Amino acid sequence: MIKYFKNGVLQAETQDVPQDCGKIRVTVSLEEEMDGVNYYLEFSCPRNVKYISQRLVRIADKEYEVILPRGITEYTGEVYVQMVIMSIEEESLLSRSLIARDPLFVIKESILASVALDNEDKQDFFDYALTVVGKVENAIDELQIKLNTIPNLVGDKVNEAFDLVNNTMSNYKNLIDSEISSVNTTLGEHGTTIDSSVEKIATLENSTVKLENVANEFNETELGIYNSKYINNRFGKRIYRESGSSMYTTGSGFAKIGFIDIPVSGKLILTISTIYLGVQVKKLGIRSRKFSDKNMAANDARINEVTTVTLVNQVTAGEIYDIYVEAMESGEDNRYDYDFIILEE
Repeated sequence: MIKYFKNGVLQAETQDVPQDCGKIRVTVSLEEEMDGVNYYLEFSCPRNVKYISQRLVRIADKEYEVILPRGITEYTGEVYVQMVIMSIEEESLLSRSLIARDPLFVIKESILASVALDNEDKQDFFDYALTVVGKVENAIDELQIKLNTIPNLVGDKVNEAFDLVNNTMSNYKNLIDSEISSVNTTLGEHGTTIDSSVEKIATLENSTVKLENVANEFNETELGIYNSKYINNRFGKRIYRESGSSMYTTGSGFAKIGFIDIPVSGKLILTISTIYLGVQVKKLGIRSRKFSDKNMAANDARINEVTTVTLVNQVTAGEIYDIYVEAMESGEDNRYDYDFIILEE
């Protein structure tokens, strides 16, 4: 339970929770309610991880609640909370509370076991799957080393080398799929999972995609350059990439200074950073115009005079993401840089 007083003091009732305990419901009681505003909570977690919640939902007179994701309890230690009040009409920051004196959560260490086996047969099967994974990892490492040492080639020599890599990766993928299916079937009969093995396989498939990018992107003109915005088109998906920078002038409060126009639909990974040129930045944020209440991210940490924020979200082509900056002074020139990829679906 969290209590917010009109003098800006935030009071948190400390609760012990186990590490990685899933979603947590938090209730907030207000001494005085304001019109035309939305309430949010910001969290300072262990290892300098910081989150901002979704908009608090009103459940009764002066009573709000929000459901926190499992990432809040990822690391052991203390989690502190602060209230943020945003204007609905002006889409800007109105005020912040003081950080609560006491931690909201004290996260205790959990065992975090991912696999349970109850006889030797299943252990043998699991070990076999891990052996296959290890062999594929070694093979991909060797191929990567060879690719790094290959000089710049043109024409038929390059095509032959890429065909060999693609065929080898396809064979390994078929072998991996077969072994995963066999392991999942056997372990599934006993009500168990193989999360850790699936994560390793996913990592290997990502590595396979990276190697195929070279073949997909190579332009066979005599210039021999990589000039496509797409870095992959295998396995039925393409990965779109884009980056750039722009100058902007700081405004008053948490002001909008630019936007990103999403070109394709899929899973977005967007990173934006701003560096100290004319004035120091206090906070940097991203928010979708289409889903302004939930598709947003913000950060007020600075490392070497740079503030960076990253957003991962499902997007559609034509969707606009606005960029917000709160600086020490208004009317000053600064620059922001952006870099994103979209896994098309």
